[in-house]
Amino acid sequence: MDNPRFLKQSQDKINKTAKKSRKKRAGKKGVKGSRRWKKAVRKIGKIQSLVGRQRQNWHHQVSTQIVSCNSLVATEKLNLKGMTKKAKRGSKRKRQKTGLNRSILDVGIGNLKSLIKSKVTEAGGFYIEVPTRKVKPSQTCPNCGHQKKKTLAERQHNCEKCLYSCDRDVASAQVCLNWARGQELSSLDVESPSSTLCGSMRQLGAKKHNNAKKRQKHLAQQSG
Repeated sequence: MDNPRFLKQSQDKINKTAKKSRKKRAGKKGVKGSRRWKKAVRKIGKIQSLVGRQRQNWHHQVSTQIVSCNSLVATEKLNLKGMTKKAKRGSKRKRQKTGLNRSILDVGIGNLKSLIKSKVTEAGGFYIEVPTRKVKPSQTCPNCGHQKKKTLAERQHNCEKCLYSCDRDVASAQVCLNWARGQELSSLDVESPSSTLCGSMRQLGAKKHNNAKKRQKHLAQQSG
């Protein structure tokens, strides 16, 4: 699923407007900002509001699509505050870190995860966050469980033990799903989640409906 990068698409407009506003008399304590400065500030605010609405709409579409097709959703337990922390003063990679932070914030991972969690819970499914530090999905083989450290430059998973090979991100997602399925089955007396697309939530709903009918029948027999 591609990231639309709404902020990046509008960044040029924001930068151009901000550059123009710096040439105007800015409003500050004791000084009233010029009309053109106020107009530029309002324009930047409108662009940022539009980006926010676009991102929120995309979050709802993605979360609905995921929940409608799956009864079990597994995500990594990410430290977003640490991931978007500013680079250390004097760091040579300060500009790269700033760009990375902007890209992470542009996705809005926190809000997307919250929507997925609330929707899958409301639908009667299961939402599980995988502890990344414990499971180490990027270092673990989803086929045999063998672990080996990888550099960020390695984008392909090639297991030296079982020879399983696939894209690194796909392998990490498979590890998370395997771990979540194990947690679900060990803590809840339910069947293994369906791997067929767009069928599992209907199956789960049918099961809940049948259980409710059985309870009603049992209560009717007791009252009779």
